[in-house]
Amino acid sequence: MAATAVRPRVAAVPVRARSRRRFTPQTIALYAIALLALVILLGPLVWMFGTALKERTEVFTWPPSIFPKHPHWDNFVQAWTGAHFSRYFLNSAIVTLVSVASNVLLGSMAGYGFARLRFPGRNFLFLVVMVTLMVPNAVLIVPLFLMMKNVPFTDPGGWLNTYQGVILPTAVTGFSVFLMRQFLQGIPQELDQAAAVDGANLYQVFWHVILPLTRPALAIIAVFTALSRWNDYLWPLVAIRDPDLYTVQIGLKYFVGQHVTEWNLLMAGAVIAAVPMLVVYVLFQPLFEQSLSNLGTGLNE
Repeated sequence: MAATAVRPRVAAVPVRARSRRRFTPQTIALYAIALLALVILLGPLVWMFGTALKERTEVFTWPPSIFPKHPHWDNFVQAWTGAHFSRYFLNSAIVTLVSVASNVLLGSMAGYGFARLRFPGRNFLFLVVMVTLMVPNAVLIVPLFLMMKNVPFTDPGGWLNTYQGVILPTAVTGFSVFLMRQFLQGIPQELDQAAAVDGANLYQVFWHVILPLTRPALAIIAVFTALSRWNDYLWPLVAIRDPDLYTVQIGLKYFVGQHVTEWNLLMAGAVIAAVPMLVVYVLFQPLFEQSLSNLGTGLNE
C-alpha cells in the first residue's frame, strides 16, 4: 500500500513541470504568430461572409461591423438568380472537370515517361517542362489568343468563344508533369520489372501497377488544377465573348456597374463561388501529406 501511495506523488512532479514549461516565452510567441496568421488568412473570408449578409446601405456604415444585426440570407438567393449563376456554375464545372481529367491523364502519362523510360533528350525535355513553370501566365495571353483564333479548318474566329478554346491551353500543365515525375521517383522500379516478368507490357504496367500507387499525387494534381481553373479569370475573360459561356469568376462582374457596385450581392456571389472549392479541398486534404512525403529525387539521375 505504501508503494502505491508514493507512485502518484512521484508521477505528478514531471506532469506539473511539463505544464509549467508549456507556457514559456517562446511558446507564447509561437501561439501569437499562429493567431496572427489565422487572422490574416481567415479575416478576409469572415469579412466577405459578413458583408454578404448586409443590406447595401450597411456596407459602408461607420463604425464598421463584421456581421449585421439583422442578416439578410436572401442576398444569396438574389445573387444566384439575378446573375444567372446556375449557367455560370455549369460552364465552370465543365471547364474544371475536363481540365482535371486531362491533367490527371496526360500529366500522369508524361510523368511516367520521364521517370521510367529512357530516350534521347529526356533530361533536356524535362528541363523545358520546368521552364514552362517559370513563365507568367499573363505573358502567354497574346500567343494563346492568336493560336486559338487561327486554328486550322475552323470557322472565322477559330476556337474563341468555345469550351475547347478555354480548356485546351491548360489541358496539361508543367506542374502536373513535374509532380507526377517526382512522385514516381519514390516508387521502386522493381515493381515494373516484376510485372514485366509476369508478362505485362508497358501500358499494363502503367495502368495496373503504377497508376493505383499514385493516387495521392493524382489527388494533388486534381485539387490544384480544379482550384486554378475554377478561379481563373484572365484567360476566360480574353477567350469568351458570349455571356452564355461565362464562367463563375466572369459572372461576378454582373454586380459591378459603371456607377454603382452592389457589394453585398457581390460578396454573396463570391461566397457561393468559393463553396465548391472548399468542399474539394476538404475531401482531398488527407492525401496531401502522403503525396508530399513521397516526392522523389528530382534530377539526381
